[in-house]
Amino acid sequence: MPEKETQHIEPGSADDQGDPVVASGSPEYLADCSLVLSAVGIKHSLNPQRTRLTVPAELADLSRDQLESYFEENRGWPERPPAPQFVGYSGNPPTLLTIGSLAVFYLVTGPWQDDVPWFARGAIDSSMILEQGQWWRLITALTLHADQVHLLGNCIIGGFIVHLLSRTVGYGLASLLLVFCGALGNFCNISIREAAHLSVGFSTAIFAGIGLLSGLQVLAGPLTRLRTLLVPIGAGAGLLAMLGTEGERTDLGAHLFGFLCGLVLGILARQFRVGRVINRSGLQEKLFVLTLAVILISWSIALN
Repeated sequence: MPEKETQHIEPGSADDQGDPVVASGSPEYLADCSLVLSAVGIKHSLNPQRTRLTVPAELADLSRDQLESYFEENRGWPERPPAPQFVGYSGNPPTLLTIGSLAVFYLVTGPWQDDVPWFARGAIDSSMILEQGQWWRLITALTLHADQVHLLGNCIIGGFIVHLLSRTVGYGLASLLLVFCGALGNFCNISIREAAHLSVGFSTAIFAGIGLLSGLQVLAGPLTRLRTLLVPIGAGAGLLAMLGTEGERTDLGAHLFGFLCGLVLGILARQFRVGRVINRSGLQEKLFVLTLAVILISWSIALN
């Protein structure tokens, strides 16, 4: 329908023959007005230029009331269609392989001991990272766990999050985003601390996954609906509060920054419509191999 300034219901004007003009505007607008008046049995006519609609004088007020009622009832219709949704990954993500590899690696490293090379060279150590540039610790620490309870919690919760994210954006892209956001969350966490900080665990990446899932749902509907902004963020924040703040060794800062990094990356992924390419042939395999390569290279640097 044309802009409101070019079409309106006339309050009391008349044409050259003295018939009241009840509406003026574009031909499309007047065609709608004509349909309304025809539907209620009011006789009317259009001028030769099809820019004004007139009715008999005794029907002018009734015609205006009918037109005003019709356009008021149909204001904002039809609704704007919702934003395109992610189709989702069509394959079966290897979630058990991904999560199982954390458990297998724990059998190799054992629980946290400072004199064990895996932890001495791979754990988050803020002084080593910020002062000596040992950036690989941001990645290697994601694969280490302090003890069996720490590992079990991350495998159970992480399994659900990793699988859901993999079904949404594909297992290769999910793996790469989790490692990137987890590493970035670790960096942000140590950057704001004054005291030296040590930590390990996949949980930063898990909460990055919650942030990614929340970010992918932001702006999923019309911009006029505040809930399209608040509900996904609120849901993610609720999970962060419920799962990420309990426990003696819980690193709340890492969980928070992991969530925030994931949230931002999730919003960006939706804005760039990543969903259009997630099922492209061979893409997920390549991204998964790239993720493994990043982890293996990081550990190779750490141990040499």
